[in-house]
Amino acid sequence: MEKRLQVGVFDSGMGGLSVLAECLRLFPEPIYYYYGDNARAPYGSRPKEEIANFTEEALRAFEGLGVDAAILACNTATAVCAEEMRKKFTFPIVGVEPAIKQAAKQCRRVLVLATPRTAESERLAALVARFPETAFTVFAAERLAAAIEEHLLGKKMLALQEHLPLRANYEGIVLGCTHYSLVKGEIASYFKAPVYDGAEGTAKRLKNLLFVGRSDHAYPAVTTLHFSEKTVIFLGKSRKTNEHVYNTNICFQCFRKKIPKE
Repeated sequence: MEKRLQVGVFDSGMGGLSVLAECLRLFPEPIYYYYGDNARAPYGSRPKEEIANFTEEALRAFEGLGVDAAILACNTATAVCAEEMRKKFTFPIVGVEPAIKQAAKQCRRVLVLATPRTAESERLAALVARFPETAFTVFAAERLAAAIEEHLLGKKMLALQEHLPLRANYEGIVLGCTHYSLVKGEIASYFKAPVYDGAEGTAKRLKNLLFVGRSDHAYPAVTTLHFSEKTVIFLGKSRKTNEHVYNTNICFQCFRKKIPKE
């Protein structure tokens, strides 16, 4: 009997649930461990060294569980320290990237919503530079991720207009933070334009890495899978909060799986 694959999914809070949901939809075979650092969320305006330390702390927890791969389901962590983390850990680490390529294929005027650290990152600048035929406007939404967390916890109503730039003739909106994907319908309605995020692309990369075996890492393709009862295990101090949001948020209604109770 082959061991069932195990994948760690890390985010600064609950934004990475959007990536988790796509992974479950496209690649349901592994057991997923979700670690949300909600108490210290959001990461978008924190110092880079602090972001790297928090990210390494989560990855050490995954290392102790013996995961086969980990996902940085946080655009800020990916932009700030993905390469640094890949040098520190032996298991493969998949980052989440803004869907710049997808938007560029279909649009000529694109707004990129991102956290301050992602907006200023060399990683995002390099992605945008690959598509000079598309006019990208990058907007650092400093408080939007925090406002979304507060909204989903029932603490405050979400007033998008307080956190977004004025409407313009944008043909597409790229979400550069996984938190934003939790309200992608509202953002699309606000700008009256299609919205692109990196969740599906991240799930496809994970599947290609572990299931198809298309990587330089020594992880063979799995052909025989044996399922256990649990599909997702939530970790950390905010595990109950993240489980509740995952089970109740409308974003996940079409394909979420009910998490068995302990």
